[in-house]
Amino acid sequence: MKLINYKIKNKSENKLGLIENNSVVDLLRLSKHLDIAVPKTIDELLSSSHLGLENIHRTLKKADKLNVNKEDYIIPKAKLTYSPLIKKPGKILCVGMNYVNHIIERGGDVPISPIFFNKFPNTLAAHKQEIVLQANAKKVDYEGELVIVIGKQINNVNEKKAEDAIFGYTIGNDVSDRVFQYESSQWLIGKSMDDFAPIGPSIVTKDSIDSVQDLSIQTRLNGKVVQDSSTKEMLFDVNKIVSYAYQYMTLMPGDLIFTGTPKGVILEQPKEKQKWLKTNDKVDISIESLGTLSNVFV
Repeated sequence: MKLINYKIKNKSENKLGLIENNSVVDLLRLSKHLDIAVPKTIDELLSSSHLGLENIHRTLKKADKLNVNKEDYIIPKAKLTYSPLIKKPGKILCVGMNYVNHIIERGGDVPISPIFFNKFPNTLAAHKQEIVLQANAKKVDYEGELVIVIGKQINNVNEKKAEDAIFGYTIGNDVSDRVFQYESSQWLIGKSMDDFAPIGPSIVTKDSIDSVQDLSIQTRLNGKVVQDSSTKEMLFDVNKIVSYAYQYMTLMPGDLIFTGTPKGVILEQPKEKQKWLKTNDKVDISIESLGTLSNVFV
């Protein structure tokens, strides 16, 4: 199941939508027609994900049983604007140096445990949202990543139980200003400028993915492939990442975890060939089974 938050153009209210056959179904209007209550947004869904998903499944099954024409509930793309999938996550954790090929290109040491840093909610942006390059931005880089969406409160669990806390997955771009990132030993400033964490286009529930550790991941800059790898190349898999984080903190529904980027970022290139992101550059990040996250920098 692929779920989004969206707005109808010229309206401010976020709504929950379902992607089917590359179209967005108005879940709220469909469920109201069938007299079933579903969450209004993804944030509301995650606050009680078991019941929320149950009611969404009930809606879809009832629609099929009654032969409801879902075409009547499709939102025209011309009226649709994607909203950030999650409005205010309590935490945005990120894992650095998690693809061996990226570590080799960087010339770094292979870590023995996940390296965590964080972003803040101000960094969140939506699919197709324009990413503003701030006036003080200097060397801005892309990082295509798989993102874990937490759906259950839990802490101090082993790897076998870690998956229980995962609601689903989405695509993220850990946009980074390399100058600010390396001005100190902490990466935070270079990672936390406004809109530096676009995610989307949807959250895909974990039951819709056969093997999250065997998904192709590809980044294109202005149509040219610059990153081409697979999540099987991760040093620490998603369950290891989640169980490790839970040893130290309680993660809550709506928390996000960026899982690291493969080789191919601008920083890895020889200095004379480094061309940092600039106005009108378009970055498309595709992950198998999840779709494509697209953003233009302005």
